[in-house]
Amino acid sequence: MKLVFLEGDMSRSGGTERMAACLANALCTKHTVSILSLRGSGDSFFPLDSRVTHIRLPDKKPRSAIRRFLKENHVDIVINVDTGMSVFGIPAVWGLQTKCITWEHANFYNHWGTRWFPYIRRFAAHFSDAIVVLTERDKQNYETHIRHCRPVTVIVNPINRCECTYAAESKTILSAGHLSAVKRFQLIPEIGKTVFSRHPDWKWRICGEGPERRMIEQKIAEYGLEENIMLAGAVNDMKSEYRAAAMYVLTSEMEGLPMVLLEAKSHSLPIVSFDIMTGPAEIVRNGTNGYLIESGDTSAMAEKICRLIEQPALRRQFSEAASLDLEKFDFADVILRWHKLFDFLGGH
Repeated sequence: MKLVFLEGDMSRSGGTERMAACLANALCTKHTVSILSLRGSGDSFFPLDSRVTHIRLPDKKPRSAIRRFLKENHVDIVINVDTGMSVFGIPAVWGLQTKCITWEHANFYNHWGTRWFPYIRRFAAHFSDAIVVLTERDKQNYETHIRHCRPVTVIVNPINRCECTYAAESKTILSAGHLSAVKRFQLIPEIGKTVFSRHPDWKWRICGEGPERRMIEQKIAEYGLEENIMLAGAVNDMKSEYRAAAMYVLTSEMEGLPMVLLEAKSHSLPIVSFDIMTGPAEIVRNGTNGYLIESGDTSAMAEKICRLIEQPALRRQFSEAASLDLEKFDFADVILRWHKLFDFLGGH
């Protein structure tokens, strides 16, 4: 089959781009795979298999460029990587034999700060040939709130198990992601004020880049935590970051199925996360391999982090239980689900 991933900007270091690269690299062993980026430098931040074609579209008339590419290359399926891409991908396939999948990476209630996004999501739900979501709860959200919704399929993010030893002596807390408002990294200095007043020898690394960087830096300076909280920027080798950490902390306001938690889990890290609508509760067993905190309760999060710092045996216990439920995210099984969806849409 000929597959096209339609992406906003593959030069970014976010979870959406990571998953697009991951899936494209897996599918190119059996299919002809291309990625079309609307913006960016033209280079993918995450490595792509040599068999994956990556093209940065022209700034002018991107819809025309997409449609021309689909027609000239007789593309079988377009995958809109995130719901916002549906406004480009769906019109591009009208009148063609090409099928269109919209791949939801957030959740039904994430509107990305714009009043227009609910309309975009409904547009995608009505006119895509299929919708892919990350959780059963989000499937219910689509089917409950959108009449005449196209078929909704749950396909989780995949993860490969990591054969590594937990760094029991580490004094590093890790967080990672795009430095955007929805990730709420600006709460880390407030949480850190409590944590580092009690454990000044610990560090907190935040990996990622984005528009909120300056504001986070100001918060770190406001609390005088420049020696404890480090903004590491975009990191190419996240495996080394996970292997060097004592625990992973997620502060997000909203997620789909956070890849960072799956990766932390696969690296045997204890997890402390806000219990937001979709994602963490499907990955973390509260009190067994991590803690789920009421969303936005920074005091409770600081206390749970301190508990793990102060009880090394508990950290090791959580680490040993990290692999629970990982089979739900088995890489080979996830790729098989994508192939079943292609078959359902009439692929080869």
